[in-house]
Amino acid sequence: MTLILADVGGTNVRFAAAQDGVIDGARIKRYQNDDFDSFDSALSSYLERAGVSGVEGLSVAVAGPVSGGAARLTNRGWSFNAADLAEACDGGPVYLLNDLSALGYALDVLGEDDTSLVLDGPVVASEQRLVIGAGTGFNVSPVLQSGGQTFCLRAEAGLSSLPTRVAGIMQAYIGGVAPWVRCAEDAVRGPGLSELHAAATGGPVRDARDVMAAADEGDSDALASTEVYARMLGAFVQDLRLLYMPTGGIFLAGSVARGLLASPARDVFIEALGGQPTVKQTMAQVRVSLITRDEAALVGCLAYAQSMG
Repeated sequence: MTLILADVGGTNVRFAAAQDGVIDGARIKRYQNDDFDSFDSALSSYLERAGVSGVEGLSVAVAGPVSGGAARLTNRGWSFNAADLAEACDGGPVYLLNDLSALGYALDVLGEDDTSLVLDGPVVASEQRLVIGAGTGFNVSPVLQSGGQTFCLRAEAGLSSLPTRVAGIMQAYIGGVAPWVRCAEDAVRGPGLSELHAAATGGPVRDARDVMAAADEGDSDALASTEVYARMLGAFVQDLRLLYMPTGGIFLAGSVARGLLASPARDVFIEALGGQPTVKQTMAQVRVSLITRDEAALVGCLAYAQSMG
């Protein structure tokens, strides 16, 4: 029997199949969401193309709020219902969890080669950790340990209000308010860099990857926008340090976080991470790492399903 794993983002969906607690590397597939009108159709396509039969259950990480056996993508109109999805696995269990929670459940399973050090610092064993994801969207997952078990708390930090110091950095750069920012993630996700650069230069909105690539090639305007974005994201991480006190370490994830750390603005970002998050109290630096394994959320889906029996 096979457990199906799925990591559903706003742009891509990645599937895998696991048997006896082991992910079959040959059956890991990634699809563009634009090629399907729903998750159900993407799942059906995967099961057929991967030749999967005898499905015993489904564990799905969703880039959006999850509650009461239902979920919905924040940046795409896909909805998920555990009871309906159970029909695809012959009535077997269906686990829905937030994609950042999936990364949190993966932390204790990932190996040394699955992360890279961004900023060194002390780590207090068994203390709270924090996963921060910046990609098509933005969110966090506080990771706690108690009684030998790992628990990932639900959060939707990207849908909260933008912190004032982050807004101040942005407004100083573009010379005014940012009409595209309705909540925090609109400023610090990938499309936020696209809008920031367009507002600063008066040019068209370009994909964040193109802006970072241009910065890498020496485009001074693109470099300026990328560095400002790096300061904004670093300042937001500092606010998150205060909110969640992750003395067990911070783990960054997502395509934008990866791209930024591979860009010329890396040093600016790390400098922002190394600062003090508050003027009222000095806080010890915490270790910051980057999750580099593409299938990390799938690993977390498997770990969560196993923890649920």
